[in-house]
Amino acid sequence: MGLMEQITRAQARCDFDLRQEIDAIRGRHVIDLNSSAQMTARRQFVEASAANSLETRGLFERIIDGNDLQPVVYLQRGAIAARAIARINIRQSPARQIGWGTGFLIAPGVLITNHHVFPDAQAAQHSIAQFNYESGLDDALRIYQEFTLEPGRLFLANKELDFAVVAVTPTSRTDNTPLAKYGYLPLLDVDGKAGVGEWLTIIQHPGGQPKQVCVRENRLIKRSDDVVWYTTDTLGGSSGSPVLNNDWYVVALHHSGVPETRNGKIQTTDGRDFDDATMGEQDIKWVANEGIRASRIVQTLKDSSVKDSPLLTPLFAATPASARVGAGMGVGMGAGVGMGGGVRGGEALKQDDRSTPAWTGTGGTAMNGDDRSMARLTICVDRAELARAMGSNPSGGAVESASFDAGEAAKKKPKERAAAFDAPFDSDYSGRPGYQADYLGKGKHRVNLPTLSASLKKAAARLIEEPQEFVLKYHNYSVVMHAERRLAIYSAANINFGDRYAMSRPTDVWRTDPRIESKHQINNFYYASNQFDRGHLTRREDLEFGKTAVIALQSAADTCHWTNCTPQHKKFNQGKEVWQGIELYVLEAAILENQFKAQILTGPVFGEDDPEYKNIPYPVEYWKVVAAVNGAGEVFATAYVASQKAIIDEFGIEAAPLEPFGAYRNYQVKIAEVERLTGLTFTSDKDTPLSSADPLTKSAGRRPRRRRVGTNESASVGGSPAGYVELRSVEDIVL
Repeated sequence: MGLMEQITRAQARCDFDLRQEIDAIRGRHVIDLNSSAQMTARRQFVEASAANSLETRGLFERIIDGNDLQPVVYLQRGAIAARAIARINIRQSPARQIGWGTGFLIAPGVLITNHHVFPDAQAAQHSIAQFNYESGLDDALRIYQEFTLEPGRLFLANKELDFAVVAVTPTSRTDNTPLAKYGYLPLLDVDGKAGVGEWLTIIQHPGGQPKQVCVRENRLIKRSDDVVWYTTDTLGGSSGSPVLNNDWYVVALHHSGVPETRNGKIQTTDGRDFDDATMGEQDIKWVANEGIRASRIVQTLKDSSVKDSPLLTPLFAATPASARVGAGMGVGMGAGVGMGGGVRGGEALKQDDRSTPAWTGTGGTAMNGDDRSMARLTICVDRAELARAMGSNPSGGAVESASFDAGEAAKKKPKERAAAFDAPFDSDYSGRPGYQADYLGKGKHRVNLPTLSASLKKAAARLIEEPQEFVLKYHNYSVVMHAERRLAIYSAANINFGDRYAMSRPTDVWRTDPRIESKHQINNFYYASNQFDRGHLTRREDLEFGKTAVIALQSAADTCHWTNCTPQHKKFNQGKEVWQGIELYVLEAAILENQFKAQILTGPVFGEDDPEYKNIPYPVEYWKVVAAVNGAGEVFATAYVASQKAIIDEFGIEAAPLEPFGAYRNYQVKIAEVERLTGLTFTSDKDTPLSSADPLTKSAGRRPRRRRVGTNESASVGGSPAGYVELRSVEDIVL
C-alpha cells in the first residue's frame, strides 16, 4: 500500500472536520469530553491495572482533571517500555535496503508493524529488526542488536487494518543476545485504555533515525470502532510505532495521517500543493495522525488463521494487571517478561547490566566498568568535522588527528583532547567496495585477489543473491568462505598506515553476514567457555583508517564479521609479537618514502587431518602475504606461516591457560610454499606471479639489520622445515 493509498483511506475514514474536533478539546477536561459509559470503562481499566486503591484514585483523578503531573517513576516505566520497540530495516534482498519502519514486540518472539511495511511474508523474509538503536547518556549511539524475522513460523498481514505480525528469532544475529531481554508490550482486547482528550505518546524511529519520543501536545482527538485520531508528531519511518497512554499501555498501532487540504489539494509544510511525483511524506502538512485500535487488532487475530499459534498465547492471555509496565519480575535494566505479561520492570539501572551502558562526558570511559555491549572509544579528531559527520552543531576545536610515522607509530598515544562516540553499523552491504587490487597503484603495482584452485572454487560458499559469486566485500577488505569448513579461505585487505585515527580498542560486536547461508559460518557457540579466541584474520587495528573518524570506525568495526573470524588459542592470538608486528616492520624497513599503504592477504591452512572441536575441524597453521612498494618504486611481497599446534598440544583447548607462554613458531616462507599449502595462486598486474616479487625467491635477499637475541630465543625447538626461515624477532625477516 503506497503513500497516496494510505492517505486516501485515511481521508475516507475521516468523515468529520478534524480541525473542529481539535478546537473542541482545547482547554477542556477529559471528564467533559467523554460519555458516562466511557468514563466508567476508563475507571474499570484503571482499577484492573493499578496495584492498590490508593494508586487507582490517584491515576483516575489525574485523568479526569487533565493533570499533566506524573510520579517520577513515569519516566522509568517509559524507558522500560521503549526497549520493546525496534527500527525495521526493510530489505528486498539481503543486500538491498528499500526503506525504514518501526515495530514492537507484542508477545515473546512476535513483532507487529504495518501491512504497508510488510504486505506479505516475502517482504519480511530479508528484513531486520534492530533493537537498542538509540542514543545513550553521552548522546552517542549505543551498540544495537539485529534480529532476523521468521515469517515461516508466524506471519499474518491485514490490509484493511494495516497491520502485520511476524515471528522473530530468539537470539540476535550479532552476538546471540536473547530477544527476551527486550520484553514486550501486549495489545489488550478491553475498553477503557484512553479517553478523548487524554495525553498520548509515540515512541518511534522517524525516517530510520535513532529512537525518539514526542512529549508535547499529544492528545486523543476522536475514535471509531477501528481507529483513533491524535495530534502526536510523526515522520516517515514511524509507521508501526505503538501509540501509548500515560501508563504506557498500547492504545493503537500508528500507521498514517490525515493531511491538510485546500481546494481538494494536499498541502505541504511551506504552503504549496503536494506533488507525489517530486515530493515525499516529509513534505506534507499533517492535521492529525491515525492509528489502528489495539483491541481491534487482537479481535482480528483471534478470528484469523494463526489464532492457534502458541506464539500468540501470551498475547491473548494478557490482562491490564499483567501487561502493566513495572509490575513483576525484573530482567536486566528492570525489564522482564512472562507468559501473559508485558514489558515489566523491577529495579532501575543495575551496575552489571550488559545492554545499557553509561558514559562519562569525554574520554570514552564507561561508568560501568563491566559493561559488555557498548564500544568505548577514544578518538583524536577535528571536533568541527566530527560534529558535521554526526549531524550536530560544532562547538569548535583544533584539529587533533594522528598520522602514521614509520618506526614511531606504535609508540604514539592519543592526544589528550578526544571525543567519545560510536558510529552506527551500516547494515546495507551494497555500498561496500571490498579489496581493491590497484590500491598500491595501477599496472605493475596491481596485486590481485588470490585465484582459487578448481577444488577450492567448488568448495567456496556462494552468495545467496548471486550464486555465481563468492567474494564477500566489506569496507577495505574482502573474504571468500569455505562452505564445509565454515571458515575463510582467505581475507584480503587494503591497509593505509598514513591515514589513521588513534583509537582505544572498542568492544567487538560480531555479526553474521546475511549474504551467505548462516550454516556456512561459525558463530559464538564455538568460542564459548574454552581457550579459543575469536581471532581476526584481517585485524581490526589494521583497518582503523579513513578520511574521517566515522569512516575509520566503520572500517574497523566491519572486521567483526564471523566470516573474518578463526579459532585461535588465546596464547597464540594474544602472544604473537612477531606475527602481529610483521606489517609495521616491513613498511618501516623497506617501503617507498611517504608510501604507507600495504596489501595484506591472510588465512588458515586447511589440512585433511586437522583436529576437531565440537565436531568441527579447526586449523593449526595460518599464512600471511604482505605486499607493498619498495624504495625503488617496485612491488615486493613476503610470505609467512605460523603454527598454534605446539600451544594446543601443551595447554589444550578446554583447560585453563597457564603461564608462561608456551612454544609457538613463526616462519618466513616463499610465496610458492603458501600456494602449495592452500591451493591459492597469487598474482600481480596481468597475472604475473607474485612470487617474482618475493625476496626469498630471488637469488639474494637482504637482512636490513642483524637480529638481536631476545628473551624468546629459546622458543624454537628442533629444526625448521626446508626452505623455512624461522622468525624469533621481526629483524629476522628477509627483505
